[in-house]
Parts: sequence; C-alpha cells; structure tokens
Amino acid sequence: MNNIRQFASKEDIQEHACLWVSRLDRGLRDDEKTELELWLSESNAHRQALLDAASLWDDMSVLNELSGLFPLPQTGKRRSPNFKSKPVVWSIAASFFVAAVALSVLVQRTWFESAPQFAAVSQKVQTGVGEQKNVTLADGSKLHLNTNSIVTVDFSSKTRNIVLLKGEAHFDVAHDKTRPFSVTAGNNTVTAVGTAFNMQYVNDDAFELVVTEGKVLVKDRFKDTGSNDLLFGRKPITEEGLLMFAGEKATVEGKVEAKENLSQNDIDDDLAWQQGMIVFKGEPLEAVLLEIGRYTPVRFNISDDKLRKRRVAGYFKVGDIDGLLSALKSSFDVDHERVTENSIQLYASKS
Repeated sequence: MNNIRQFASKEDIQEHACLWVSRLDRGLRDDEKTELELWLSESNAHRQALLDAASLWDDMSVLNELSGLFPLPQTGKRRSPNFKSKPVVWSIAASFFVAAVALSVLVQRTWFESAPQFAAVSQKVQTGVGEQKNVTLADGSKLHLNTNSIVTVDFSSKTRNIVLLKGEAHFDVAHDKTRPFSVTAGNNTVTAVGTAFNMQYVNDDAFELVVTEGKVLVKDRFKDTGSNDLLFGRKPITEEGLLMFAGEKATVEGKVEAKENLSQNDIDDDLAWQQGMIVFKGEPLEAVLLEIGRYTPVRFNISDDKLRKRRVAGYFKVGDIDGLLSALKSSFDVDHERVTENSIQLYASKS
C-alpha cells in the first residue's frame, strides 16, 4: 500500500478517516490492519473521526469491522447522520464512495479483459498398434502418444487432468502455476507445473516414469492433500508424495521403487521411440520380443528356454520385422520360420 502522510488539521483527519472506511468496506489486508491500528493509537481524534465517518457510511460490515478494533459507543438509539453539522465529512465520504465504486468497476473490467479464459476441454486420444501421434493440447502442452495407447484429457479453469489408460506417452507441459498438470495411471498420479516426463503404463498398479526436464510429484491418487506446495519447494518431502527430478527414472508401484539416475544418452535411448527406433542393451530375447510386440500384430514363439535368455543389444526400427529377423540371424544366431502371416517361430541356428 502507498505510504500515507500524517494529517494535522481536522479536515485532513476526516479525509483520512473516510479513506479508511472505504478500505474497510472492501476488506483490509493484514498490513493495512496493522497500519490502521497504529493510526488509531496515535490520537483519540483519529478514533472519533473514524466512528463519525463509519456512521455516515451506514454500512454494517464496516461497523462490525470497527468493533473488532475498538468498542463502539453504546447509545439508546441509532444516531442519524447530521448532514448540516458535518457537510465537509459527508462530502468527502460521498466522494470516496463514488471513487471506490468507480475503481471497483475499473478493476473488475480490467481483470475480466486481461485474465486468461479457460474453456473446459474433454477429449480422448488414442493410437492403434504401430501408430504414434503428436498432439498439442488446449493449454499448449505437447503430448506424444506411443503405439497402442489411450489417454483422456480433462481441462478446466482450475485443473489439468489426464489419465493414461494404456500404453505410453511423453508430456511436455506448458507452464501454468495456477493449474498443475496431473497424469494418473492406475493408483498413482504424477503432477507437474512446467516440465517434461515420460510414462509407460505397466498395469493398474504400476507404471514406468522418466523425468526428462524439471521436477514432478508422485503420489497416491487416493491421498488428495489439496496442496501443491511440494512442487514449489516450500515443504519437505513427506508422506504426501515424492519429488522426482530431471534425469531420474523409476517404476512406480504404489510407491517409487529403486530410483536411478540416467545420463543424457540413457534418456535418449529410452525416448528413441519418438524417432521410430527401439534400443536394447543386452535384455533377454524374450523381453526384447515382448517390447517389439507393442508395435506389431506379429507374435513370436520361442520353444527353447535357453534361447529365451539370450542377450540382445542394438538399435531396431519400429515395425521393421524383416530387419529384426535379419539382425537376429546375423548377430545373435537366431533363425526363424513363418508359421502364419502374423506368427513366427524362433530357434537357435544349427551352424
């Protein structure tokens, strides 16, 4: 609030009192209450001038506010304002009242014209097997949806809620401190303000999370704390949730399991699907084929238990089954036989 000079003359005190009444009428801030109490303590004339101005204002909310600051005088009947004896005070009070109304209209008009308008948005985005989509959401956030995935989007003036029902998605979140961006998968939620992260749905109880930028808050969806203080670093990490930062990866299964720190190369490999590639770093063949199966209707059968555990590493193009089979034969001694159009038998090379 602007500093106010101390008034000496009676007229100045009355003007100051009317100013305080106009502020009481719209509600005082904490710092204004402190300043008013100080002004009232300086002189009995200040207290009387404020009471006179409040009576002229004739507003019960103002009188109730004053009663909390100091006891109001008790009279047998309500005193009517003496317009003839206090023409200056009434004129000033009326002037401040008109000014307050005008200012209120101006503030409201300015606020409505400048405040961001958020239309409620609900939509469902999904991809088929082998399909990917890039979508710009209503708030400007970027959604990159991987193969065979489904998300629902529900935006309002206060919230940005997404549910990952199936598959995998990467979110590049538009900054909006007033509307945290929450993604739910199964029993847990990931909440961000302006950041980027990748989520892969595992089942109703688990998903894999990679934070690529900023920080996110992971918490149980059924524990609604009603606060986003953790996101802004104002509260310690508690049972309300756990913060994860850029470069961290974890499986979320009721709680965050075994967080690990990733290098930029590791992150790039995890997100290689956005460039149409899949990267393997020595995973068992059985796990490799399970991942490949997300991008194609083709199914693989391995009858040899030892072959299931054979380690596979390399870069593979999404959906390129012929390229995969060729690489398995030349680099990992794995032969194949097509049983049907969408069924392939794998076995160890004999030579």
